[in-house]
Amino acid sequence: MIQFDRLIEAVKQHMQPESRAQHLAGMLEELFAYTPEEATLADLVIGWQALARPQSPNEAPSIAHRRQVYSDLAALAARLTSETGTLTNAVKTWQAWSDAFQKSADLRNAAMAKTLARELTELQALA
Repeated sequence: MIQFDRLIEAVKQHMQPESRAQHLAGMLEELFAYTPEEATLADLVIGWQALARPQSPNEAPSIAHRRQVYSDLAALAARLTSETGTLTNAVKTWQAWSDAFQKSADLRNAAMAKTLARELTELQALA
C-alpha cells in the first residue's frame, strides 16, 4: 500500500490541471481499496501501459483522452517501482475493481463499472 500512497501523492503533485489531479487521486484511492493484496504497482503499470495503446485509429475523443491518462499514470507509477509486473496480475486487479463497482448502487460507480468492464475485456484479450 505504501507504493499506492506514493502514486497518489505523485498524481497530486505532477498531473495538470489541479482539478484533474484531485479527481484522479480520489478515484485511485477508491480503486486501491478494492485492489487484491498480491497486486503490485508494477502490475498496474503493465495494465495502464496496455490500456494506453489505441485499439483502432478512429477511437472516440473520450477514449483517446482516457488512454492518455493511462499513459501518464503508467509513466508516473513506473518511476516509483523497480519491480516487473505481470499482465496476469493486472487482469486480476481490473477484475476485482470491476466486480466491486458493479455491486454499487451509486450512479457514478455504475458508469465506472462499465469502463472497468471494457478495460478488463481489453486486458483479457492481451493476456
